[in-house]
Amino acid sequence: MLQIEMDTYCELYGEGLLIIRDGKRLVSGGIDPNNSQVQETVYAAGLNLEQSKISEISLFSKTQTLITRPFGNSAQVLGSVTMQVNLEHARLRVLHISTVLVLITLSIGAGFLLVADRLTTWVLRPVHHLDDAVQLLSKTQRPVTMEEEGPPELRKLSRSVSLMAQTMATSLQQQRELIAETSHQLRNPVAALRLRVDLLNLRLSKDEDIAGLKLVELELSRVEALLDGVLRLATAEHRLNEQGAEGPLPEVQRQPEQINVWQIVVEETERQSLAAVESGNQLSTAVPEGPAGELMVWCNSFELQQMLAELLSNAFKYAPATLITLCVNSLPTAVEIVIEDHGNGMSEADLAHAGERFWRGNNDTTSPGTGLGIAIVDRLARANFGELKLTSDHDSGLRAAITLPRVSTSEEGRRE
Repeated sequence: MLQIEMDTYCELYGEGLLIIRDGKRLVSGGIDPNNSQVQETVYAAGLNLEQSKISEISLFSKTQTLITRPFGNSAQVLGSVTMQVNLEHARLRVLHISTVLVLITLSIGAGFLLVADRLTTWVLRPVHHLDDAVQLLSKTQRPVTMEEEGPPELRKLSRSVSLMAQTMATSLQQQRELIAETSHQLRNPVAALRLRVDLLNLRLSKDEDIAGLKLVELELSRVEALLDGVLRLATAEHRLNEQGAEGPLPEVQRQPEQINVWQIVVEETERQSLAAVESGNQLSTAVPEGPAGELMVWCNSFELQQMLAELLSNAFKYAPATLITLCVNSLPTAVEIVIEDHGNGMSEADLAHAGERFWRGNNDTTSPGTGLGIAIVDRLARANFGELKLTSDHDSGLRAAITLPRVSTSEEGRRE
């Protein structure tokens, strides 16, 4: 009857049983009486040592373990019961519960990360917008309106930045308008002075008076040249600001013309030929190689003429009685216009300041000029998405190169 009960239990629970009584063994299930661990457990039970505690079950626990309990009277151990316990079901429950806990933990962690991301975005997005606005302001010098978002402190900062940008842009615009309007308004009294000087020149007869009047005419010419230079510089900087604008200007105002560089170079060379003869210079143009289509660039034709005129005038002034060469080079994505004289050139220190307003090479104050020519060319080149680069070799003079974006094949024929 005991064997039947043991077999029924083992079949139901899938565990093994070993009962020892008076040297006899009853075995049921998958337990092996000859196994060393089973024998050690039975031996401990014979010494009246009970082993019925199961260690903590984890995901990595063994699937089976042994427990034993001796039985008998107070003076003698009569036998023992050893059970091979199946821990797989308990381990699976631990695995299930652990999985649920891990999922819950991950869900909570993901929720916290999402909240942290939203909070960080809410705080940092206005900071990024502020940085973009400051970069745009420094590039275009145009007012930037900041969207008020984020914490109250950042909202207040956005309003302050918008106000600062508006104030700075207004101030810069007023300065440019003041310079342009002042230069324009001064032209009328200067023209009146010129007329009066011419009348005096007709009336004076003494040589000393005529000589003094010549000095007045010279200074008046310098004032006229300065006013013209300031107006051209103001126009060039206004064009540069338009080029830097990213949104306010219509595309029709921002898109330059498609022009043939070589044609403009030839026309300007002919226009400057008389001035070259007067200064003793010889103009030489090198006919470019390749098809004419490779010399089409995006640029305003009148502004390109201005740039060439300024550079040639500069060469006539500082490299008189020398050979001045003009050539056009086709680059992969641009066209380079090079004007090279054979004068004394410029030092590295002078080249670093050549594009500054009112700066004149070697602090030259004797020759006529305003110190605005290179600055005008630099602004006009950048306003047409190009670049002016000056290099100098004391053995060969100054090399001025204007690089302008070339019209690609797909862009040819597009509206100028």
